[in-house]
Amino acid sequence: MSALAAAAGAFSLIGVLLVVLGLPTGDAAPSRWRRRVTSIVASARTPDRGTAQDRIRWLAWVAGGVVVWLVTEWPVVGVAVVAVGVWSPWLLGSAKAAQDRIKRSEALEAWCRRMADTLVGGGAVGLAQAIRVTAPHVDNAIERPVAALARRLADEGTNPTTALREFADALDDRDGDAVAAAVMLALHQQSVGVARVLRQLADGLARDVRARRDIEAARAESRQSIKMLLVIQAGVLVLLALVPSFAAPYSSPTGQLVMAVLLASTLALLVWMRRLALGRLAPRFLGSGAR
Repeated sequence: MSALAAAAGAFSLIGVLLVVLGLPTGDAAPSRWRRRVTSIVASARTPDRGTAQDRIRWLAWVAGGVVVWLVTEWPVVGVAVVAVGVWSPWLLGSAKAAQDRIKRSEALEAWCRRMADTLVGGGAVGLAQAIRVTAPHVDNAIERPVAALARRLADEGTNPTTALREFADALDDRDGDAVAAAVMLALHQQSVGVARVLRQLADGLARDVRARRDIEAARAESRQSIKMLLVIQAGVLVLLALVPSFAAPYSSPTGQLVMAVLLASTLALLVWMRRLALGRLAPRFLGSGAR
């Protein structure tokens, strides 16, 4: 009976999450299924850590979930502990994701200004050379895409348009598309107004960054409230485990199903809040991600 409750609870948790994440349907479902599963697995990884560290973290959370299962005799809580622990960097990482976007836009702004100054100051003959000169001095947020672009432009056998489209795909951001498109047009025209266009583009990025920072400052309090609610809910579960008479109904299969629905709703709420916090990305217009 305990195994039946565990299976039912696990399927309930997974089912609600799949509904919230957007279960693909239709003729394109198999390929979309693979992309969705790949995305879910990738979201459990932390970009600033290696694969080995992520595996250790996953194993630690699985072990913690098993311990919780054995101590409380609630398999659903064990599954929930593993799910929240493994995906916590993603579920609670909306602030970091938003800051990464802002840093990327700031880095693009600074790079555009640096290229404009290099062109005006005579440090480079043409925009392609300005890209190669400024590539070693960009911020970390765009260091790799810019370095790859500079290498491709230095290769005479590479089409500049193809190199810039790959640069836009590496950034995977509308701001990156705007910079790539401006550089693409400038490389084709090579007019005297390239520096002015780059500065105007940098000014637009700066305004966008200021607006994003104001929005993130307003969202900080809401994110803190969500974390407090999670702490309170975890505390309630601990109290239930410490008072067997009060928590007895949850030990039955029906009680485990009810608990699974409640915990799955909490996880679904976290996914929904992350989507609201990040908002919908502006559609791209350049590269493979253009719609």
